[in-house]
Amino acid sequence: MLARAKTKAVAAGHTNVEFVAAALGEGKLPANRFDRVVLVTVLGEIPNRAAAFTELFGALKPGGVLAIVELVFDPHFQSRSTVTKLAISTGLGERAFFGHRLAYVIHFEKPDGG
Repeated sequence: MLARAKTKAVAAGHTNVEFVAAALGEGKLPANRFDRVVLVTVLGEIPNRAAAFTELFGALKPGGVLAIVELVFDPHFQSRSTVTKLAISTGLGERAFFGHRLAYVIHFEKPDGG
């Protein structure tokens, strides 16, 4: 999936995109590195979601955005309330919500002072 996304980014001429395959929650992401992080239907497959959110918070630059995509057809679907509780517990604030309870994207933002 990452190779496919990378091919599309290159074809579109995007040069400021970095694709990272990582076991979230193990503390291996660099601090204050990313402006945007996107997780598409993967959150439910992460064993320690609280540790993953803590790591993502640290990896985002101040003002950075974490986008979470969930679809009810994913066998590991996470509800909006579950995702929001995890994000808020690490210091992220909800910025935007698109969709409905069965298919959605939520944007969370790291505070500028965080």
